[in-house]
Amino acid sequence: MIHSFFCKNFYSFRDGVQLSFVVNEKAPNDYGYFKTPSGSRLSKVEAVIGPNASGKTNLLKVLPFLKWLIIDSFNINPSASLPVQPFMFYGSAEKPVELSVEFELNSVIYSYEFNLVSTRILSEDLKIRSKTKEKITTKKIFSRNWIAKNNQYSFEGKNFDLPKGFENLLRSNASVISVLMRLNHKKSQEIARYWQNVETNVIEAGWIGDQLMPNASAHLIETFSFFSENETLKKEAEKLLTRFDLGLEAFDIKKEKKDNGFLMNVRALHVGSGEKQYLPIQYESSGTKQLFVLLKTILQVLSRGGVAILDEFDVNLHPDMILFLFELFIQPETNPHSAQILFSTHNHLVLSKLDKYQIILTEKNEKGVSESWRLDEMIGVRADDNYYSKYIAGAYGAVPKFK
Repeated sequence: MIHSFFCKNFYSFRDGVQLSFVVNEKAPNDYGYFKTPSGSRLSKVEAVIGPNASGKTNLLKVLPFLKWLIIDSFNINPSASLPVQPFMFYGSAEKPVELSVEFELNSVIYSYEFNLVSTRILSEDLKIRSKTKEKITTKKIFSRNWIAKNNQYSFEGKNFDLPKGFENLLRSNASVISVLMRLNHKKSQEIARYWQNVETNVIEAGWIGDQLMPNASAHLIETFSFFSENETLKKEAEKLLTRFDLGLEAFDIKKEKKDNGFLMNVRALHVGSGEKQYLPIQYESSGTKQLFVLLKTILQVLSRGGVAILDEFDVNLHPDMILFLFELFIQPETNPHSAQILFSTHNHLVLSKLDKYQIILTEKNEKGVSESWRLDEMIGVRADDNYYSKYIAGAYGAVPKFK
């Protein structure tokens, strides 16, 4: 479970911003929240709302980037730059990016912190956070820091059962966990498995569904390839399709091996007037194709637990369909593992389905700096407010400003 994450000098976020799923006893006692084994109370849902170019996508990039950094950064060339960008104005371009995340695994709350520039990780710290009624304590698991004058890292890791000579394998552009998991280090592999349950449609360049990006259609192919190899989730997707009143009942996927890869043929089974007919997937609307891609991410997370991070959740889909998909995360019957979802949307009707602890607002100030806050942080916001009406009226900010 994700408790919270923090970023500073990260893309359009020059100043420090925290997004938290943690709530207190004032949050409603309903299915939108759950209690973790550590005793913390978290929201299952956080929705990011704000005008275009306000920083919504950049905020959603934090967890996908951390996933890559924690488990996959070892895969890049040792001399490659880290795919991260600081705020590029007001002298911030030369300053390090700061990122951290608190997550819970096996009743333990971990705090993982990074300071980095494109050429190297400057510092990396993993801690365990424990809390009692009296106080919160932290225990350092490992820490490394770049000592520029010595041109080397200092490293502490007495509490992590590290293999001998491990420090010699460390790289400036790979996280400690990404190195250790490849050495079959048990605890690192457990942490890596947790992060493999973070599913997203966000990449460094933005939303993968953006038709201006050359690989957008590749993600649709990847989706059907996934369903062809996961029959159980394919059947779950087909059950949902029949409830969406799209005239679809199923989809048929055939993969044929070729010398340079494979050829995929996908057909959708249409039902109408008592007749059934398979039609090529190319005939389907953009919304239907978008739905297939969303279901791949959503059903994976619901089936095993984890976090779904979805940018532009509402693009090409009817507002009622968005509410239906969002509701899958709320109900225990469809979300038995208390999976979480973090999404951005311009479908402001979702505000009528959320509490003030589940609404994240973003906007850019006059200097082009993105700012973000959770609605319950604003003074005077009541639990019984009509959030939709007040947001549309501009009471909370984070709305477009026209000159």
